[in-house]
Amino acid sequence: WLKLERTPQSVLWPSRAIAIRRAWCAMSALFDFQGLLVVMLLTICTCSYLRPRLGTYIHPKADGFFGMFGRFAVIGDRLSPFVSGFCIVLAMSTVFVR
Repeated sequence: WLKLERTPQSVLWPSRAIAIRRAWCAMSALFDFQGLLVVMLLTICTCSYLRPRLGTYIHPKADGFFGMFGRFAVIGDRLSPFVSGFCIVLAMSTVFVR
């Protein structure tokens, strides 16, 4: 929890202190390192799955946003044993640790 001390701001604007506390509690997955790893791993797996089906959109030599997805697909294709092992480790960590 975010500890709010009694500062002049929190005394003058208590609704702002409540809004800060609510914003702190409603974090997205990208603020947590394990959540970031899960998002990256799911992106790699999804791109390597969709690359044969959508080859014109997911191309590794494309520039910009779609090129990033193509590079993720190449990582998933070339390192598939390590990616699948990491999926298993992260799944066990999510189930038993979180």
